[in-house]
Amino acid sequence: MESCEIHAARKAFFNERADTWLDKLYKNPDTGDHDRYSEQIEKMIAPLNIKPDDRVLDLGCGSGVLVPYLLRYLGDAGRLFEMDYAENMIARNRKIHGDNKITFVCSDVMEMPFKADFFDSIVCFACFPHFENHRAALKKMAGSLKPNHPLIISHLMSSHEIAGHHSSETAVARDRLPTRSEMEDFCEESNLLITKFIDEPGFYFLSAKKKSARNSL
Repeated sequence: MESCEIHAARKAFFNERADTWLDKLYKNPDTGDHDRYSEQIEKMIAPLNIKPDDRVLDLGCGSGVLVPYLLRYLGDAGRLFEMDYAENMIARNRKIHGDNKITFVCSDVMEMPFKADFFDSIVCFACFPHFENHRAALKKMAGSLKPNHPLIISHLMSSHEIAGHHSSETAVARDRLPTRSEMEDFCEESNLLITKFIDEPGFYFLSAKKKSARNSL
């Protein structure tokens, strides 16, 4: 398929699954809530060091599995931006989560409508494989992040596991997580300093901070 066809098929894939996404992937049979991976998610977002008045971007948010975890840290002056390019995911997210601290944004990562140095932290969970151009997407993310502030990219599978997991679905069959060396190159070009990288069974995790103008000289 051509690039535009792949993009359209991928977007349709997520739109078609919006209403069942949380239940299928994150519902805990013991509690009935979407807290199946609560321990892993809490560990993942802790390095964001979210303050009560922060602006936080949940990029590729889907129907909002991270919303309850992120909102816990935010006070009345804080803002959570839930952004996804699949309009049905945003619609479902909005229906489930009505907190007035949330701003919902339907946009592709390459068309992010935010000014430079806008966010205090950015998290991209279970989404990065699906970006058409990892290098360009990371540059866009870094551009909207404040200097010396954190960015996290994570998944509950390793890069090897993701490759196998996606292979059975045509729409996402080519979607991969970058290797460590690839991420190091991408981060260097995006003015990001990697603070931690993990790629092991059941967990892929990158934390990085945007370099200040002084550090990037």
